[in-house]
Amino acid sequence: MDKGERLLERIKAQEAVNQADFFDVGILEFLDEVRDMCVQNSCGKYNKTWICPPASGTVEELTVACKSYSRGILLNSVTHLEDSFDWENMQEGGRKLLSFLNEAKGFAEEYGFEDYRIFGGGRCHGCEECSYPDAPCLYPEQVFTPIEACGIMVSSLAKDAGFKYINGQNTVTFFGMILYND
Repeated sequence: MDKGERLLERIKAQEAVNQADFFDVGILEFLDEVRDMCVQNSCGKYNKTWICPPASGTVEELTVACKSYSRGILLNSVTHLEDSFDWENMQEGGRKLLSFLNEAKGFAEEYGFEDYRIFGGGRCHGCEECSYPDAPCLYPEQVFTPIEACGIMVSSLAKDAGFKYINGQNTVTFFGMILYND
């Protein structure tokens, strides 16, 4: 079993993870239209945090970064909500994924990964108020560029990789992605 397979098995064993599997990084599609949703500030974080656009880099820069990796692991985490307005549990789901991605970083280092990058879903939950743009990020080792900031439509990526994007009524699903070279 190679280190990628060991990492995947470790990820699958985690309670926070609903689905996890390898995917062909060649299916990644980088679309300006997705990034335009960031620019339209649909989540309210555009130009307000270090992990979100424009601080995260351009679609072109992130495309080059993503295409420099040969292997990928996609994963998701599902949070059940009381109803579709359960903002508190939606936020908790995002924090749960962020916490797990930090664990995954530890797993990758434990297994000897040197050339890898982890992408998250949604926004950073590290600080009450981000230091952007006045001071450097307080926790740069604990934050991950959102998949959407790369211009990747997560629903299409999920479908193309054989994942469920919608996991039932009153749920929210967050995705993470680990790209690496052997």
